[in-house]
Amino acid sequence: MKNFWKYFDKLTFIVLITTTVFGIFLIYSASYTTDTSYFNKQIAWFAISLICFFLVFKIKTETLFRWRLTIFIVLLACLSILLLAGIITSGVRSWFRIGFMSIQFSEFIKIPLALIIAKIMAKNRLITLKPFLKIILAIAIPFGMIMLQPDLGTAFILTAFFMVLVFLKRIKFSILLVTILLMIGGSFLAWNYILKPYQKNRIISFMNPEKYSRSTGYQSIQSKIAIGSGGLVGKGYLKGSQSQYKFLPTRHTDFVVAVLGEELGFTGISFLFFLFFILFYRQFNIRTQTDEEFYFVYLFNGLILFQFSINVLMSIGLLPILGIPLPFVSYGGSSLLAFFIGEAIIFKIKINAYINEF
Repeated sequence: MKNFWKYFDKLTFIVLITTTVFGIFLIYSASYTTDTSYFNKQIAWFAISLICFFLVFKIKTETLFRWRLTIFIVLLACLSILLLAGIITSGVRSWFRIGFMSIQFSEFIKIPLALIIAKIMAKNRLITLKPFLKIILAIAIPFGMIMLQPDLGTAFILTAFFMVLVFLKRIKFSILLVTILLMIGGSFLAWNYILKPYQKNRIISFMNPEKYSRSTGYQSIQSKIAIGSGGLVGKGYLKGSQSQYKFLPTRHTDFVVAVLGEELGFTGISFLFFLFFILFYRQFNIRTQTDEEFYFVYLFNGLILFQFSINVLMSIGLLPILGIPLPFVSYGGSSLLAFFIGEAIIFKIKINAYINEF
């Protein structure tokens, strides 16, 4: 046991804790003049996430990998029930109510999905048609179910797995070409038959938010004003005018970076970026015992990196508003818990490699 904890990645764990606590303080500021229950709930979810982190950390990785398909099917069943009996919030049926908390099962589907794709990638040196179709099907099923809620942001995040696949594996050129053509065709169909009017308006207003300043361009404009007004060191904690006077919507979730930029300025944003840099650097540079573990590490952390990038670019007006929160920082208990569970698996993979080597 002494050697076991000797190789536990304490620095990365401290970074995870620091990032989450930093986010909790930002959530308090974002909801300071409205509803501090967000702050209290996030603290409760943080405590639950830490408990679940160490519970999952104690489980053998072989067990987790063996049960991935079962967990995946159970979560798909939950998503199916959700479409019929879930709570509707802001027009999206994504949550189950349990006591004073709400569970969003679409956040947890990322973990077994990454485990399943990792297995397929490990078994195939070259991605041919059969394994490629398996991966696409594994992504497409939860993607479609989440789109029916409709939750465009969470569904879009699952495409990060495809990007990691393209980055890490050799894929037959013909398959890749056909996929690109299908994606173009799918985008056309989605625009004309799937996307809701408000989702289309968000994309349209992205090109010229000033023209839609009273509607779908409002959030983007207010976010850029908040970040720009913060300057080097910001206006001070709890002193942001855009956030405290409610000019900035969804500031505790999608636009928490804008709150940070306004109140702590470029210095605060740099600190947050530094924390994520350490996290990604250490998690993308670890020893693994098997290819399967290696691919899971890159798939799951690749998803976090993708979500982080989308949220930041969205906040500064370089991408359309997709309703994507900042990992570990934005308000959202299910998201926080899912990320801590995924990281617990990665921590276990890392420590097993060190113990077996030394």
